[in-house]
Amino acid sequence: MGARGETRTMVLSLKTLLYIGCGCFVGGVLRYLTSYVICTRWGITATDMPWHTLLINFGGCLCMGLFCGLATGGLVESPHVRLALTAGLCGGYSTLAAFAFENTMLLRDGQYWLCGGYILATVVGSLLCFGLGYAAARSV
Repeated sequence: MGARGETRTMVLSLKTLLYIGCGCFVGGVLRYLTSYVICTRWGITATDMPWHTLLINFGGCLCMGLFCGLATGGLVESPHVRLALTAGLCGGYSTLAAFAFENTMLLRDGQYWLCGGYILATVVGSLLCFGLGYAAARSV
């Protein structure tokens, strides 16, 4: 996610990892607390529609859009803060936010087939991988 037209590059440093890790910690805690509040207030059980997950994913995508828009507008200049907010906070809160961001970038760049393939591969692949992991665990 580049601000003011800068190229998106990945940086690997201890400082970068600490910023992302701190954001991820906060995002993960917020995800649990949000899920807890929604489930206890609405009385959601394991057999109900998982409204808490749906709302968390929508909220994560909304926040990812806000943070990316602020960064693009130059309002969040520090690359470490941008990563803490996006990869860290939003990633820890909802990985669907990163998925939405990546697909938006593919669409913006005119990569329509790649975007469609990524969406299809993600949904089908995730369900298959979950099923394989679940079956493997049950066979032990």
